[in-house]
Amino acid sequence: MTRLALALALTSALAAPAIAGHSSTTTQKQTTWIPLDAKAGARGPQIAVVYGDLKTKGPIGFLFKTPPGFRPGPHTHSSDDYAVVISGHMHNFPVGKDQGPGLGAGEQWHQLANEPHDNYCEPDAECVVYVFMPNGFDFKPVKP
Repeated sequence: MTRLALALALTSALAAPAIAGHSSTTTQKQTTWIPLDAKAGARGPQIAVVYGDLKTKGPIGFLFKTPPGFRPGPHTHSSDDYAVVISGHMHNFPVGKDQGPGLGAGEQWHQLANEPHDNYCEPDAECVVYVFMPNGFDFKPVKP
């Protein structure tokens, strides 16, 4: 898990100015998960903001949690994203290409902005991924 700790430390260092002038800790029980699909609620994909603001185009770091077998469908983001898998086995792949190997804990990907891609959480367990987006979070579905 050394690579994971390093990735989180580097990403947190990039966001240091965005954190209010105090130190803090958040336990798993205190984590606030925000459903990304109102109909699915807690049974669907969710995010927990680590730093930044979902409503702005500034840097944001968040945990992304999906149920086993989840696939959002082809989409883009207007920001690059840098992701580190925390748990489960997650795939990130260009639309129309092989989904490649499932990435496990500590493994990572970089996704270019505006490049159509898809994700897939293998059905053996939920997936949790830490994501950093330097230009804010958005999700734009695209036709396959």
